[in-house]
Amino acid sequence: MDNREKALDEFFRKNDSGKKKRSQKPGKPDNEARMDEYMASVTPVKPPKKQTFWHKFIDFFKITSFKSHFDEQKLAENQRAADYEGKSKFAVFLSKLKLFFVNRFSFEAGVDILDETQVLFRKNLVIRNILWLTNIVFILFTLIGSEGVNLKVNLIVTFAISLIMLFTSQSIRKIIYQEPKTLHRQQLGEYIAAIYILLMANTVYIKLKLTLGADPAEGFFSITQAGYALIYFAMVVLALYQDSKLLSVIFKATIVVMTIIHVTVLYPVYQHATDIPTLWNYLKGPILTDLVLRTMVLAIFMLALYSTARITEDMNNKRKMELIKRRSMEKDFKEVVTDVFDVISVYKQHADEFQEKMQQNAGRRVAEMAAKLGNFLGYSPKLCKEIFDFSTIHIDKRDFLSLEDYQDKDVLDEADFRKIREKTIVGSVIIKRLQLEKKGEDIVRAHFEKTVDKEFVKEMNLIQNNRESQVILLTQIYDILRQPRNYKRELKHARAIDLIQLEFYPYFDPQIVDRFGKYGDEFEAIYYRLSQE
Repeated sequence: MDNREKALDEFFRKNDSGKKKRSQKPGKPDNEARMDEYMASVTPVKPPKKQTFWHKFIDFFKITSFKSHFDEQKLAENQRAADYEGKSKFAVFLSKLKLFFVNRFSFEAGVDILDETQVLFRKNLVIRNILWLTNIVFILFTLIGSEGVNLKVNLIVTFAISLIMLFTSQSIRKIIYQEPKTLHRQQLGEYIAAIYILLMANTVYIKLKLTLGADPAEGFFSITQAGYALIYFAMVVLALYQDSKLLSVIFKATIVVMTIIHVTVLYPVYQHATDIPTLWNYLKGPILTDLVLRTMVLAIFMLALYSTARITEDMNNKRKMELIKRRSMEKDFKEVVTDVFDVISVYKQHADEFQEKMQQNAGRRVAEMAAKLGNFLGYSPKLCKEIFDFSTIHIDKRDFLSLEDYQDKDVLDEADFRKIREKTIVGSVIIKRLQLEKKGEDIVRAHFEKTVDKEFVKEMNLIQNNRESQVILLTQIYDILRQPRNYKRELKHARAIDLIQLEFYPYFDPQIVDRFGKYGDEFEAIYYRLSQE
């Protein structure tokens, strides 16, 4: 018994079962063999033996890294389900909290990277969220030292800075949310946020320096030094814009501003600038070294940020170009698939509803007889069912071939691609089914018009010549012989069987022709029953 089972899209593949070689020994199923091959290719090869502790330590991290990488290959649905499965309420809360922060501080959360306005708007939102957290840190730093005689002054300064923070935040929000959201407004919000965070970091540092003066923790990481580090933090935040032009302008301004702060706030050089010798005596030694080192570190840091932003900007530009090409291909793909589907629909159109109904009935008869013939040949019930489905797919799935739901979509997501791919596969199968139908019509007509030669037989046998296609083709030819055509009249059952056995045998496996002739009464009964409906 032939227990082979095929998917519908395998019917039109070249599959000559008469030339297959079967192994004498039973082997593993295909899926198990593929799984063994896959595991053998991805499993890291273990070295023969390790001698030292460090080798074992490194092996441990290699295995851990492999397991983590292997877990990442799970399906997205299973991964999302596993995120909350078997976890406590607190763990689920932490996962949701993490997702909340990812959504608030992620640049490309549902953003079309080809839309510069939309991308910059999302960046402004993220930077504004970061500014809220940064403002809290700035306020905490300004409150430091609010005690003793200067308590009122510090509180007034802190209150004033808080008002500036609130006003600036509301102004940025109003600018970036104002309709219409133009690129000019988003760029304005970008530059205001950049200037604000840089000036605010400098203001906090100056306030700490003037308020605390000589920090008792000098020699260690003092509060004043922490305030100085906020300036570097501000530049890191600006680098998140990934805008090389913005960074170039801000970095030049930063060098100027920081130089002024170094020689006025950090070291009051102006107090010793009465004459050159006095100024040189003050600067030479540790002070000049400190000023040069601070400037060099600042310049190197800004150069690293600029290089990182420039590289990221170039990579994003390349991604945009690739995305533009992909969307162009998506458009061409939709147009081509639509044209193919239209061709299939036009090919199956007939003069009137009666003719269309006749064609559908013929397809049902061919499918019923083909499934029955497969049963007589010893095929499995599933394979017979698949033969039946393939025989009627050009009737049952005609309305499935439509892309109307995707014509208005400029961007296709993964779900759309999966659905279109399914439609494309069905369209390919329908084309092959129609090719098989046309093959039957061409064979019968050629024999009745006496135009058959060896080249014609050879050419026809190159078209879908596997056993399952032969089963459908034989019942197709039988149905054509029983129906009238403009080049012939309808034939009786006995005459059709004789022609198949005497004229059309070169196109089929002898066993298929033999079984069809042997159980001819069964097929005549099916044909008669379905013709009367």
